[in-house]
Amino acid sequence: MKTISIIIPALNEEAHIPGLLKSIRQQTCPPLEVIVADAGSSDRTTEIALQAGCRVVSGGKPARGRNAGAKVALGDIFLFLDADVLPSSNFLASVLDEFIQRGLDVATCPVQPMEGTLTDAIFHEAANIFIRATQSFNPHAPGFCILSRRQLHESISGFDETLYLCEDHDYVRRASSHGGKFGILHMPIPVSVRRFETDGRLNVAIRYSFLAINQLIGDPFNQDVFDRYLGEYHFGHHLQTMTHQRVRHSIDFQQIDRVTFSPIYKVVDTASQQTHHFINNYMDRRKTWGNLLRGMTPPALRESGLRAKRGINAKTGKVVALIKQVQK
Repeated sequence: MKTISIIIPALNEEAHIPGLLKSIRQQTCPPLEVIVADAGSSDRTTEIALQAGCRVVSGGKPARGRNAGAKVALGDIFLFLDADVLPSSNFLASVLDEFIQRGLDVATCPVQPMEGTLTDAIFHEAANIFIRATQSFNPHAPGFCILSRRQLHESISGFDETLYLCEDHDYVRRASSHGGKFGILHMPIPVSVRRFETDGRLNVAIRYSFLAINQLIGDPFNQDVFDRYLGEYHFGHHLQTMTHQRVRHSIDFQQIDRVTFSPIYKVVDTASQQTHHFINNYMDRRKTWGNLLRGMTPPALRESGLRAKRGINAKTGKVVALIKQVQK
């Protein structure tokens, strides 16, 4: 039986972490342990965590906190959660079973707002659709819910601690490129909309659109670029009073999902599968044609081409070295 360690990076989360820890205690399949990586809270976050039986370690910004928790974790599978999520009582049992049955190495869950407006519901479903549509060739995962096998986490050296934004997407992208099987589980994870309340819905939409485009065009993640265009990242700055303001709207999010988004999901899944199939076919055909052309090329001509390529590479190296000398 696989064991699971829950790791929670936190900073001044006394308003939210009690609800999460309570939901964890009510799980039908309890975790092996809960680790809170505290980034120097000035409120009762660590006190609450210790009283709930959690292990508290020194953390930092999310990437650093998750890595710090993973270093001391004992479980076979890591579940990284943020303090403002509120999983249902059968969440762990469901995600762990599906994660293992599907043979996944890294995964995430669809997001569902705990409160907010119809606009918030639509925004979250749009994010779900985008993540599903790109999962086969450009995986994404929100940092507030990522499952990962210990071996895979260690093989990619965990989260990139130089990143404060997109460290979650960078993590699953590197995990996938290292042969890890990525997937989106069926059980949704309810999450607070406090990011919208603090930063503004339009600002959040623009920010995540920028990040999505940046990733789709293949640009490397660079915190300096993010800071320049999106502003400096501040960990733990979201509204801390949302717990006292939470009023569940009468909106039936599940009904909205069934009526409005289920048909879209089917189309998106089909398109995603077809895209993945097209990419695989393209790579296979490219390899086949390459082998065929190499077989048809006379050995003397092939050797001549290789010598020419080596000569060009050598000259390019000399030019680069000369430029570096001039710059010095």
